[in-house]
Amino acid sequence: METIQETLDHLPHEPGVYIYHDETDAVIYVGKAVDLSRRVKQYFQREDAVGDKTRRLVSEIRRIEIIPVTSEFDALLLEAKLIRQYMPKYNVISKDDKSPLYIGFTLHEPLPRLVYLRKGQLAAILAHKKNVVYGPFQSAHALRALLRQLRSAVPYCTQKERNGRACFYTHLGLCDPCPSVIAKTADAKLQALLIKQYRNNIHRLKAIFDGHTAMVRRHYEREMRGFARSLEFEQAALLKKRIDALYRISEYRYDPAVFLEQGAEDVYADELAELHGILQTYYPGMPPVLSRIECFDMSQLFGVSAVGSMVVLTDGKPDTGQYRRFRIRMKGPISDTGMMREVLARRLRHPEWPPAQFVLIDGGKPQLRMMKEVLQHEHKTLSYAGLAKRQEELIVPIGDGYKTVRLPLTGKAIKVLQRVRDEAHRFAITYHRKLREKRTFSV
Repeated sequence: METIQETLDHLPHEPGVYIYHDETDAVIYVGKAVDLSRRVKQYFQREDAVGDKTRRLVSEIRRIEIIPVTSEFDALLLEAKLIRQYMPKYNVISKDDKSPLYIGFTLHEPLPRLVYLRKGQLAAILAHKKNVVYGPFQSAHALRALLRQLRSAVPYCTQKERNGRACFYTHLGLCDPCPSVIAKTADAKLQALLIKQYRNNIHRLKAIFDGHTAMVRRHYEREMRGFARSLEFEQAALLKKRIDALYRISEYRYDPAVFLEQGAEDVYADELAELHGILQTYYPGMPPVLSRIECFDMSQLFGVSAVGSMVVLTDGKPDTGQYRRFRIRMKGPISDTGMMREVLARRLRHPEWPPAQFVLIDGGKPQLRMMKEVLQHEHKTLSYAGLAKRQEELIVPIGDGYKTVRLPLTGKAIKVLQRVRDEAHRFAITYHRKLREKRTFSV
C-alpha cells in the first residue's frame, strides 16, 4: 500500500473527490476539490497553518483515496453522494450551528418546487414517496452558485407565492414557463400543456443531479433539430443557448494556482507532450514539437453576417497576434461546410503565414471530408482532425475512413483541444456580433 507521502507526490491537478481513511480503513472525511493536488496537500502543511479540527483529522489519516472527475460540478455531486453513503465523522461535525444543506424536489405537487433544506426539514419532504432529496452539500455557497448556473440551462422557479404574476426571473428567461402564471391560467388545455412543460424542466434538473447531464443534452439536441426542421428558428436558438450552458457547467478550467505552482510553461508543455504522444499514433510523420496549432470555426444567423475565425496556439498558449477573421464571400445558400471550405482555402493561399503542425476543426466527418477536398484542390498536405462536441471525441481521418478517438476527459491532451476550440468559437462569435450590430445601426 502506498504511503501518504507517495500518494501526495502523485496527486493530479484535476477536479475530483478525496477520501480519507483511518487505521481501520473506515472513511473519516470526504471532500471535493477543483485541484486535487493543491487541496489535499493543504491538509499536510505545517501545524500552525491549520486549525485544531484539521490537526485531529490529519493525525488519524492512514490512507488517501481520490476519484478524479471531469468538472467541479461533478465533484460537488459526487461529494454529496459519498458523504450520504459513508456519513464520515469529520463531515458530520459541523463548522457552525447549522447542519449541511440539502436540495429537495416536491414531485408530488402538480407544479413541483425546488427547495433548500436543513436536516430537520427532511422528514416532512420525504413523507411523500414521490419527492426526492439530494445532499448533504458541505458548501452552501458552492451549491447556490451551481444552481444559478443550472438555471441558464434548465429554467425553474423559486417564487413562493403563486399569485398569477410572472416572477422576476421570467423576464430574464430563467423561469419558463412560470408556475405562478400557470396556476392562474383559465384555459384548461393550455394549463395542462404548460404544467407538462414545467414538470419536464424539473425532471431534467433532477436528471442532472442524478448525473445524467449528457442525456439531458441529447434531449435538447433532438428537440432543437425538430424545431429547425419546422422552421421554428427562435425556439431552436433558445435550445442552443441551453445546450451551450450545459457544456459550460460540465467543463473544467485549471485553477489559476496550478500555473503559479508549476509555472505556465510547464503546464502547457505537459499538455502538448501528452497530445503529441496521442497524435503521433495516427500521424507518424508529425514534427517532434507542436509549436503551432490552428483551429477554425464559423458563425452565422440564418446566413446573415456569416464569418469564420482562425485562432492559433503557439507552444500551447493563445497567440492573439496570429488570429485571423474572415467575412464569408460565397454567394447563394450558406452552409457550415461551405463556409469552412471557403475559409480553409483562403488560409492555405497565405504561404507567408507560419505553417501549422496540426489543424483542428470544430466538427465531425462532413467537415473533415470537406477539408480533404480543399487540401487536394490546393495540393497541400497537413495533419488535421475534428473535435465532435457531443462527446468531445477526436475524429481522425485514416485513409478513406475515419477513426473516433475518445481522449480521457480528465487528461491533459483534451484541454489543449478544448482551449483552442473554445477560443475559435469565442473569436468567431465576437466578429459575428460586431457585424450584426453594424448591420442593425445602418438600417
